[in-house]
Amino acid sequence: MSDTKKNPVKSEELGFGQKAYAKSTRLISPNGEFNVEKGGLNFWQSLDIYHELISMKWWNFVGVITLVFLVANLLFATLYYAAGIDSIAGHASQSGLDHFITSFYFSTQSITTVGYGKLYPDSNVASILAAVESFIGLLGFALATGLMFARFSRPGRNLIYSDKAIVSPYQDINGLMFRFASGSKNQLIEAEVDVVISYWSASGNRRIFKGVNLERTKINFFSMSWTIVHPIDEKSPIHGWTKEDFEEKQVELIIMFKAFDDTYVRQVYDRMSYTADEIDWGMKFSPIYDDAKKGKIFIDMEKLSKTEPAQLN
Repeated sequence: MSDTKKNPVKSEELGFGQKAYAKSTRLISPNGEFNVEKGGLNFWQSLDIYHELISMKWWNFVGVITLVFLVANLLFATLYYAAGIDSIAGHASQSGLDHFITSFYFSTQSITTVGYGKLYPDSNVASILAAVESFIGLLGFALATGLMFARFSRPGRNLIYSDKAIVSPYQDINGLMFRFASGSKNQLIEAEVDVVISYWSASGNRRIFKGVNLERTKINFFSMSWTIVHPIDEKSPIHGWTKEDFEEKQVELIIMFKAFDDTYVRQVYDRMSYTADEIDWGMKFSPIYDDAKKGKIFIDMEKLSKTEPAQLN
């Protein structure tokens, strides 16, 4: 009986499963999102308009809202135009393109409930259309306002991580490290970090998850940068491993962060990961603090990822 069967490796699985992907599959994308794609759903099951609207980039969101506004007004302008020249009073009788443009202007006034007074419906059909459009406008702008509020109140991903994790000399051994800081002016307190090392087990043909000990897992005030250190001692699951072992086992360093945002009075969560090719060996982080500004703690964020060679123990 093999040693693996006698003493199976205990895995602290995070929720990704152990055999649901290939050996080289990354579990968490660099932007912090789960690297999971779901198929087999019908159109309505997979449709999540609200999530798309609050998670897309701002210029995309503004573009979508503007496009919906224009399409709605073009639709109602076409209906007013079809109702006839005399359906809208307050302008000289026109035909063709001029009448359509007038209908479009009247539509923008109706959907926003502005009503300047010059243009007004002058038939039952136009009055019904104006009433329906005003109702749709009220609902539409209420939804747009709610989406704007949701986007502004949604916690942003303002943590900046070093481009690479490193294996660096630490005391009389070596340590696996990475560095990060908050890119916003929010006051983060009671910050905690949990790190899990994931690697591929060839004998079990599955991915193993191992929580690791850290030099420090919690700080009271996250106002500066924070270098996370995992001492590679005898208790470490990667003790004795080399760079080649990291690459062969497709190691992924998974980081889970949480803190309390004292500015907005809410809990903040973040995720990040480094794969084997994003871990440099025999390096150390360069100093990030500068005492040039008297009376202030100055952090040079441009140096957050800066490293220099170091001899490993």
